[in-house]
Order: sequence, then structure tokens, then C-alpha cells
Amino acid sequence: MENKELELTKKLAANPRISIKRLADDLDMNYTALRDRIRKLSYKGLISFILSVSPLITGNTAALVRLKGHKVEKLLSSASKCNRVITGLKVSDDEAILVIYGKDKGDIVSVIDVLRDEAGGDLEIYVEYGRLHPDFKVQIRNPNPECNHPPCNNCIPVLRNRVKNGSGLHGTP
Repeated sequence: MENKELELTKKLAANPRISIKRLADDLDMNYTALRDRIRKLSYKGLISFILSVSPLITGNTAALVRLKGHKVEKLLSSASKCNRVITGLKVSDDEAILVIYGKDKGDIVSVIDVLRDEAGGDLEIYVEYGRLHPDFKVQIRNPNPECNHPPCNNCIPVLRNRVKNGSGLHGTP
């Protein structure tokens, strides 16, 4: 069964939109059993199917943000719901690292300000800026963000073909 699980993972990674019928045929498995397995994995939160978009749409300015304070667990929980936060890592009981992105440094600072307000002033913050590689894809994990902070309202990107230097994305006019 382990080989079937590995093949299932490979096929879903290669094409998350593959039909369950095609998967079942390719893996020589029962359609209903495979469908139920995928549903259970998804329901348990072990797999998910997520929209990922290019930094050409979302912005490619990024920052590595180190947080030190007593409320890092709460901040990590809050940040995990923000579409501007790519990932978070708890380093110790009072320290965490976040990777945040935006259109510019102002977008990143607005997310940091929200975290600072939530921490109530008990927070040291260190920031290093950089750029996301154009091939990197940003996951939109939260389709219904609950934050109503004015600078955060644009964390769901508008999917449109942005024109840059006279040419569209991937060379289309």
C-alpha cells in the first residue's frame, strides 16, 4: 500500500486537477475507495488544494521578520491566517521567524504594525528585505480573511493580466 500512497502523492503533485477516475485508473484502485481516501485526508487537514499565484500579481518584495516577545505563539497563530505571510517558524518560546511579502516595503510594514499592535508593545522586531523569485508561487490559504485593518484589505490578489514594459505575462500582448 505504501507504493500506492507514494504514487498517489506524485500524481496529485504533478496535476492537482486530475480527475479521481483517472487517478483510480492510473493507480489500479477502486474509484469510491480512492475518492473517500482523498476526502478523509482533506477533512483531516493532511492535504489541501490551494491556489498559488505568481509574485508578478501579488508583489515580489519579501522580508524575513524575526519576532521576540512573550506572545509569539499567539502571533504565529494570527499570522498563519494572513495571506501576506508565506510561512512562520517558532524558534523558541519567545522567538519566531516569519516570511512576509507584498507589493512594496509599505505592505510588509503594515502587516508588521498589525502584529505589533496585537502584541501590545511587548515585541522586538528585526527585518531583512529581499525579493521573491519570479518562479516562486505564493499560496492564497485564506479566501475569507477576517482582518479589517485598512492596509491588509488587499491580501486577496486581483487576478488579471498585468502589462509590464509593453508585454503581458509570459510574453503575451
